Amino acid sequence: MKQNLVLQIIKGIVLAYLLSALALVILSFVMYRWDVSENVIRGGILFAYVFSCFISGMVVSRQHSERKYLWGLLMGAVYFVILWGVSMIGNKGAFTGFTGILPALALCLLGGMLGGMLQAGKR
Repeated sequence: MKQNLVLQIIKGIVLAYLLSALALVILSFVMYRWDVSENVIRGGILFAYVFSCFISGMVVSRQHSERKYLWGLLMGAVYFVILWGVSMIGNKGAFTGFTGILPALALCLLGGMLGGMLQAGKR
């Protein structure tokens, strides 16, 4: 049972990061092709966070019969922890202040939880 649970979470996180990679490749193409503002770039990055957590929250919570929003919330939290850890290793200045951490954390958590909530009532 626990092994199956861990495997579901790993599949959800892998899916989330594949979707993030796809969204960031599209964003980089848009940046290459057109002159976009910094706000558009930041918005695209935040969209990648939310969309990835949303889809992984939906996929993982689909496997459970109750508390689906908590499974989505868990996926958002795991996504953020990995993102934060890799960012700290790669760039020690990234996500150092609360102004960088809190919005990203909130968006990841809310995106995952919303994905789980949309699976509520479905089997």
